[in-house]
Amino acid sequence: MSTRWRIFLAAVVLVVVPAGILAGFFRGALLESATDEFARDNQARMQGFLAELQRAAAANQRLMRGLAAAAADDNRLRLALVGDRDDLRPYLRDYATQVARTTSLDALALLDADGRILSSAHHRNEFGVSDAGLLQALGNAGGLPGTASDRAPLLERVGPVPDAPPPAAGTAFAIERTPSRAFLAVISRQDFAVGGRTFHWLGGWEPRLQADRLDIGLVTADTVFGDGSPLFGPGLLSEAELADWGRDRAVVWEATTVPLARTGHLEAARLVTAGSLQPLLRQRRQTEQLVLAILTAVLVGAFSLAALLSWQLSRPLADLAGEAERIDLDHPALDFATDRGDEVGQLARVLQAMVQRLRAGARRLADAERRATLGEVARQVNHDLRNGITPVRNVVRHLGETASEHPDQLADVFRQRRGTLDGSLAYLEELAGRYARLAPDTVRRRCDLLAIAREVAAAHGLSDVAGDPGAPDVLADPLSLRRILDNLLRNAREALPDGRGAIRVRVAAVDDPDLGPRCVLTVADDGCGMTPEVQARVLEDFFTTRAGGSGLGLSNVRRLAGDAGGQVRIDSAPGRGTTVTVTFPGAESDS
Repeated sequence: MSTRWRIFLAAVVLVVVPAGILAGFFRGALLESATDEFARDNQARMQGFLAELQRAAAANQRLMRGLAAAAADDNRLRLALVGDRDDLRPYLRDYATQVARTTSLDALALLDADGRILSSAHHRNEFGVSDAGLLQALGNAGGLPGTASDRAPLLERVGPVPDAPPPAAGTAFAIERTPSRAFLAVISRQDFAVGGRTFHWLGGWEPRLQADRLDIGLVTADTVFGDGSPLFGPGLLSEAELADWGRDRAVVWEATTVPLARTGHLEAARLVTAGSLQPLLRQRRQTEQLVLAILTAVLVGAFSLAALLSWQLSRPLADLAGEAERIDLDHPALDFATDRGDEVGQLARVLQAMVQRLRAGARRLADAERRATLGEVARQVNHDLRNGITPVRNVVRHLGETASEHPDQLADVFRQRRGTLDGSLAYLEELAGRYARLAPDTVRRRCDLLAIAREVAAAHGLSDVAGDPGAPDVLADPLSLRRILDNLLRNAREALPDGRGAIRVRVAAVDDPDLGPRCVLTVADDGCGMTPEVQARVLEDFFTTRAGGSGLGLSNVRRLAGDAGGQVRIDSAPGRGTTVTVTFPGAESDS
């Protein structure tokens, strides 16, 4: 795995893991907040329902006290109750119905002290029927609760609710009946006296068991009583229907146990709220989508940031690796100079120092190679001279012997052996000329490379020579510089197809922060260019791609430039020409 991928994966892990943890934390917090808000909302609705129910019960009791006072002042009713007037029986039977019409009560009955129904508004046929059990149960009722006490699991985190006003005594839920149906009513009991006898009003209303999207049911041990809402259904429910009712509903709150007046006793019942979970589920889905969107954005940003960081951190290393791949003994002219202050900059400076040591080592190796070559040449010269001197020595020895033994034959012998002498001397002269060309005398001095470039270019018929007037002088042998330019221009001309194309010569000044002022010679042509394989070997001795070429032109350029402390770099591509750059140290920087 590459360094770039390691950095990328490390950055992703460092961002994604904390982001995932934070997303899970915020998701849980938001979902908990949504659940609490849903619970508090339902609690508030239920609390409002209970408060309204208690206010209605108190108002109902006040109404019942008013009915008692009105009954005591109604002479016809008094005569019907205590005067035993048969002609007033119809009036007594219809009395509750007439009062209920003016008070909008859903249930109203007038009972005697024994609990017999004297007049009923909601079930006229119950006249004379005993309802003493209900009367007794209401007498024991302490009133309706005003606050909710028992909480379902969803509301365990909700704090206590404020207390409501004191309950109205003598009030309870009861199941009343009409000729056609049974209904749940809130009934209050009010006693009054007429002619020394006690009578009782039982009256109330049918509550609407709903509170702003919250359905309410009265639950006993085996039944649930609703008001026809979609959740509870109409009327009393059976045990099986109660089980069906519990499906797909959320019991979010239970009120304090309320009294349910049945015949002869009070039964404990509970007000249970039920509402659809869709609002909560919808809010939870929205929360999930929000967290997912935020997490997706964070992940996209994390991947983008990780890719950018990995590229920025690994690119300088890749550049250094690419430059380092070009280092070799024949082509050490590389530059790792940088102004970075981080570890990459430190590595670049270490590589730069290594390259300098490599250059120095290459120079020492070249010197050692030169000395070895000179030794080999000396041995070859010794061998060649011996080969040339041996015939001469033999002829001279023969002439000496002839002069001492047969002087009269000396002229004839000399004429006979003269050809050998002339051939041997010619051979020696040719050897001397060849060896003189291999090792010319060099004298290093300050040279104006731009002036030399213009002279050599003019000799080759070229005028495209550009120069930097501020280029430093070069400490080198002038003849060596001319030979470098001559070889480069000759190669550039031979590279031009059919002699057509441009050759450009430039001398420029470069200020290296580590190596000081440098003088750079550039010879560029529009020729056929070189393949990477040819470019890698073009500076080797005796390597050539042209028929009849010696393969020593560019290798001599490398050696001559090395003698002056310079380096050679070649940039070429097939069909795009070749550029040869020779960099010399300025005379000021030479020690």
